[in-house]
Formats: sequence, structure tokens, C-alpha cells
Amino acid sequence: FMETLGCPFYCFNDPDIAPAGANLAETNKNLDAVVKVLKEQQQRTGIQLLWGTANLFSNKRFVHGASTSCNADVFAYAAAQVKKALEVTKELGGVNYVFWGGLWNTDLKREFDHLARFFHMAVEYKKKIGFTGTFLIEPKPKEPTTHQYDFDCAACMAFLRTYELEKELKFNIETNHATLAGH
Repeated sequence: FMETLGCPFYCFNDPDIAPAGANLAETNKNLDAVVKVLKEQQQRTGIQLLWGTANLFSNKRFVHGASTSCNADVFAYAAAQVKKALEVTKELGGVNYVFWGGLWNTDLKREFDHLARFFHMAVEYKKKIGFTGTFLIEPKPKEPTTHQYDFDCAACMAFLRTYELEKELKFNIETNHATLAGH
């Protein structure tokens, strides 16, 4: 389909390309099997990966957040999921990696601290594995919930500056998200 349309790039969200398994190891195995096929198709068609991402909101385990969760098991699962998605993005030659936010806010200061630590860990890992692509944050107002800290670029920029992440992340802006924010 992408080839027929003449698209030079595609993007992925980990559960959209590979089914979840009974546990993280099985999920990663499923992802690895699909990545092998994606790599072959990229070589055959010349279509490149624009960005990869980990879906940290649709599974019920993330009902109270993922990287912002005060539950250590949930935070660790989210970190492991991002770790794998980042490795896959690098393996496929991805140009960028996108972080999506979204949760029902309960303690903003704690959640911001957790999210900032999560991003700093991702930046450290990016450097460790030699991923040279850009990290993108995607403001998503009212998606998936109405109460979100990543409502628009201004809120996200304030967060990045507060936690000294403004040199590590850029923005992936979608027109409809600006519309949802009322801009």
C-alpha cells in the first residue's frame, strides 16, 4: 500500500505492527519477527522508517500512567517497552523516535519528576546504543484523556526547559492536535 502511494516513509506504534504476547518476553519475540519482515520490505522498496514509538496508554496496565506512574512495576514495564521500541527503531534505521504522553493527572509534580527521569533514562540509552535519530515529543490534547500535561507545545516546552531536556527532544506536531488544543 505504501509503495503504491509512493510514500517515502512509514511510521510504527509497537502494538500496531506486532501482537502483544502473554508477557514482555513473548511480546518482544513477536516484535522481532515482524521487524525482520519490515527490514526486508524496506530493502525491497526503499521506503524508510520516519519514526517508531511505544504505545504506553492503551493497555489497562497504564490506567494511571506509564512513565509517570508511581507503581514501580508499571514504570519498569513502560521503560522496557520503550527500550525495545527504541532498539527496533534503530535497527530499522529510523530517523526519529516519538514519545506520546497521556494520563489522568493526580500529582503533577510527582508525575513530572517521573516523566523527566524516564526521558533522561531514554536519552542515556539512546547514547549507549548509538541511536542518532531525533527524539520527538508529541503534544496530544484530549487524546486519550481530557486532562493531560502535554496539552500543547507551550506546556511541553515549559516541561522540557524545567527538566533540562530542551536539547534532547523536539516536537512532532500534528495539525489536528493543535485543533484539539483550541489553537
